[in-house]
Amino acid sequence: MTGTETFTSGKVTNAKVLEANSPTVPLTYTGVVSATGSFNLGGSGPKKGQIKTFVTSKGNLVLMVASDTVSAKFVDPSTCLAQDITTVHYTVAGSQSTGSFKSASGSGVVSVTFEANSELKGKCSLANNAEPATMTGAYILFTGTGPLTVKS
Repeated sequence: MTGTETFTSGKVTNAKVLEANSPTVPLTYTGVVSATGSFNLGGSGPKKGQIKTFVTSKGNLVLMVASDTVSAKFVDPSTCLAQDITTVHYTVAGSQSTGSFKSASGSGVVSVTFEANSELKGKCSLANNAEPATMTGAYILFTGTGPLTVKS
């Protein structure tokens, strides 16, 4: 069976998740395989060749990072509202996947957006060590999509 697999967190605004050093976001999978799960965003950032395992209610979907980019920008410089977006291109590692994803093939793109007010020493900043001044209106949004082929 072949089609488009989409997995998303929706906007995550829970303060405990946003303030965690290693936030875990809930994911809903639709398309070829309908499932639920979660993914921990902590640890080192994505690197080419790195394996990422997504534990779902229908088995593990294992992805290999093909490439990644990180960008940061101000949405509204007057309020220090900033977005940090990590984009990852992946291939499915079907031989390492389990359950409904076993021997699957495919590729796609994952995007993780974090939006919050970003300040360093009281001034708007996009520096890596800048921190949210407030979590009001902050969110994480995780989306992934791509073609997926699984055995029927």
